Amino acid sequence: MSQKFTSTIAGASIFISILGLLSRGLGFIREMIFANNFGLETEFDLYLVGAVLPITINTVILYIGQNYFIPEFQKIKSSNPDEAQKYFKQAFIGFTLAGTLLAAILFIASDFIINLYMYSATPASREIATQIFNIFLLTIPFSAAVSILSALLQTIYEFKYPAVSLLFLNFSIIVLLLFFSDRFGVFIIPIGYTVGTILQFGYLLIKSRKFVKLNLLARDGDSNFLKSILNSSIIIIILIESVSQLYSILDRYFYGEISSGGIASLNYALIIWFLPVSIFSISLATAVFPTITKAINKNSYNDVEKIYNESISMNTFIFIPIAFIFFFYGDTLIRVFFERGKFVEESTSITFGVLRFYALSISFYSVYAVFNKIFYSIGKAKILLVITITGLLLKLIFNFLLIDLQQDGLALSTSISFIFFFFASYIYLNVRLKIKDRSLFAKDFIIHLINCIVCLLLITIISDMFFIDNILWEIMIIGFFILLYLFNLSLIKHNAIVISTKVIKRFNYHNV
Repeated sequence: MSQKFTSTIAGASIFISILGLLSRGLGFIREMIFANNFGLETEFDLYLVGAVLPITINTVILYIGQNYFIPEFQKIKSSNPDEAQKYFKQAFIGFTLAGTLLAAILFIASDFIINLYMYSATPASREIATQIFNIFLLTIPFSAAVSILSALLQTIYEFKYPAVSLLFLNFSIIVLLLFFSDRFGVFIIPIGYTVGTILQFGYLLIKSRKFVKLNLLARDGDSNFLKSILNSSIIIIILIESVSQLYSILDRYFYGEISSGGIASLNYALIIWFLPVSIFSISLATAVFPTITKAINKNSYNDVEKIYNESISMNTFIFIPIAFIFFFYGDTLIRVFFERGKFVEESTSITFGVLRFYALSISFYSVYAVFNKIFYSIGKAKILLVITITGLLLKLIFNFLLIDLQQDGLALSTSISFIFFFFASYIYLNVRLKIKDRSLFAKDFIIHLINCIVCLLLITIISDMFFIDNILWEIMIIGFFILLYLFNLSLIKHNAIVISTKVIKRFNYHNV
């Protein structure tokens, strides 16, 4: 019997990427509505300040669920499947109760927390941000439960259900925005987010019951989950994921130092920057993690090295041209996605400036997203924690040093930190995994960089010859750039093209 396509790394990556594209597509529609209704106005800045900590916590919880639960569950399941079932139940209850407790503590401290960001704002502005903050707190217990349900389904290679569940979040926000934004204003965003999170939880709970029994009333005896917490590196994992998600919070701290709309421009630019990362790089990392963990447990380091090298090749192949597109043609993308309603031409110019600084790091961060998972798989979370904290300190230092550049300086400090993440991880993993070809990244980077420069020069010459000034022509220019980039690589039969061709052929011969 042929192996189901979504149970392979390539198949799972493609499937997750397709659903990720659909989810991010809905997310872009959501952001387009945001831009149309709120633009770079102060009201949207207040939403971003109020939302940042709860959303950050939800993201941290999601990654903790993946990076802690998956290795522990697989280890227990390999020796005793019945104990693995009990472990899942205990983890589900433990995460949900912890999320509820955390939300209650944050609710009590909400005024104090908002005042830390908005010490120079008016009482009315602080009140709006606090109300938004409190609505978002309702999602934390449900997000904690979702993190374990998603991790369970991923560890048994049922990637499609967590990917589909993300659609509920964006869909609910879009629907409520369209029908109730005039009545509730910016408050409809946290309301929609809460509704979507509850729907996501319900969907995953139903789907997970196909694979495990979740009887909350039954007693399990000894708590494997509690023992694993006391005897494992979960504290380190919590610190890593918490620290790595503090970037938006650090930027919000400078709310009073930059002009109105600066925080919103960072948000819109980061949304565009993160789109390809979430579709390609994080999808690959999600699919790789269970497989590379199994390879580590079996001491199959040849497989680990193969995954390591192919991840580098595929990410540089995809993201170096994306970096060029963002840096040179990002204003076109911003106009297409956001320039309407209250998001005017000046808003596009400000956001494009931010996007160019973010673009400097995207090819490095895309590879690091996979490296991050490898650290967990080889049991080197402490090293990853040191790298993460050092990167955050760099971010903080450069925030203060570059704040005179306003929001551009905050974006540049983020890129500096992300580039550090890559090089620190790359140097360590090359040694730890005993990688034979340690020049792979440099060689691929140079090849793709030269290819992009050649493509850019040729496209610029063609564009100057015709000199057509409209948005459709600018979009076509981006398309020509991509086609020429791929054509040049096919001429030299680059390894990334070979890998991509194999994956496409495999997709054609397997059923999802």
